[in-house]
Amino acid sequence: MEFSLGPFELVGDRVWRAVAEPASVNIGLVAGRDGCVVIDTGSTPAQGREIRDAAARVAGVPVVAAVVTHAHYDHAFGLAAFADLPTYAHASVWPTIEAEASDEELAHLGLKRTDLAAATHPFKLAAMVDLGDRHVEVVHFGPGHTPGDAVALVPDARVVFAGDLIENPAPYARSDSTLSGWPLALDGVLGTLRADSVIVGGHGDPVDRVFAVNQRGQLAGIYLQLEYLFQCGTSLAHVVAKGDWPFPDDHFAGAVARVHAELKAKGKIGRPLKVIH
Repeated sequence: MEFSLGPFELVGDRVWRAVAEPASVNIGLVAGRDGCVVIDTGSTPAQGREIRDAAARVAGVPVVAAVVTHAHYDHAFGLAAFADLPTYAHASVWPTIEAEASDEELAHLGLKRTDLAAATHPFKLAAMVDLGDRHVEVVHFGPGHTPGDAVALVPDARVVFAGDLIENPAPYARSDSTLSGWPLALDGVLGTLRADSVIVGGHGDPVDRVFAVNQRGQLAGIYLQLEYLFQCGTSLAHVVAKGDWPFPDDHFAGAVARVHAELKAKGKIGRPLKVIH
């Protein structure tokens, strides 16, 4: 597996993004008078160190903190490169990594379990990184793409780093996604935006508010389709095949199972319709 980091490109006043391979993940950088903060840390500690060194060169000030938007490897597994600094992630991120990072996944990345690190400042609702003449707000609006999605807001620059709550060109649902909560989390993000805001999603080129509104609607529509199918009595085994879903079946099946479990707990699973001949 080849790891690389593209150049940091401006997306706002002293705000940049770079693309880290092999997962084409967006890495954020925000600079202030007293230092800079990196948003997402790449796939390995070695890539995290490359990101940290490049960030300091580009910003012209030392890296003073790092933020992880969620627990997936391409965003969080480089965190050990920032272990001497304050690092921020939702409180669910490290328990999720401990429980779900498989030996196979780690071996594929050339890592051992001891190479991974937890954030030094886990939070439940929000945290703030003070950069001297500006600050970055880190907010958990609820579960969506994962249980611990966090969004990094740069209010004075009108830039939002949304992690995988927003992806360009399309969102990606997995077994740890909460499709019922995802549109609600995006409502929180949308409430922070202005007409000229720039949104840097977890993958793909930056987008605008209109794109985010449309993706929120797409996700809400997907959930409503699933709810309708289950309330009509469609079996879990057949739901994935019933719609033209914009996700790979092997990953989406896990998200569908979560929706089924939620609806079953609420007593909203219907009985299969009988066909009268």
